[in-house]
Amino acid sequence: MTYEMRMKDIREESLAEGEAKGRTEGKSEGIAEEKLRVAKLMLAKGSYSPQEIVELSGLSIDDIEKLKHDMHVEKQE
Repeated sequence: MTYEMRMKDIREESLAEGEAKGRTEGKSEGIAEEKLRVAKLMLAKGSYSPQEIVELSGLSIDDIEKLKHDMHVEKQE
């Protein structure tokens, strides 16, 4: 195998790895955004306790409290 062919293979492998990593990170970000969206809807509905939202959304209690605070601030603006 020539040097140029080997370098091309390395570039292609690196590109494939980068694309796979990007897809994985994108999925993770999408899942996190959806969890926040659902938790926000649950808070807005007002019929769920923070602990229920934690159990159903998979978010931490700190995340829920921050979301509640942020929603309260948005309402005041």
